[in-house]
Amino acid sequence: MSKGPGSRDVADFATELVLEFSKRCPPELAERSTMAVARAIDEICNRAAALQREQHLGIYGRAKFGTEFKLRLKDAGYVPEFVDELTTKLLISMSGK
Repeated sequence: MSKGPGSRDVADFATELVLEFSKRCPPELAERSTMAVARAIDEICNRAAALQREQHLGIYGRAKFGTEFKLRLKDAGYVPEFVDELTTKLLISMSGK
């Protein structure tokens, strides 16, 4: 991605993270708390934080990313509670808190 990503770049990255996560932890596995799920979550959080460090997304960029990520997780069949929890964790990792 180039410096100053557009909303399409951010949406594409969110979709890419969901695809990666769903390959490692399909919805039926994600509902169980396992080390594999925890590692997959840490990995996507680290990638999202790296995107934030590289691209310096503003509030609207992070909001676009979070919305796209959440929609793609729902489309992939994850339960709403898991979707909300993972999206929140991902956005917190991007904020550096």
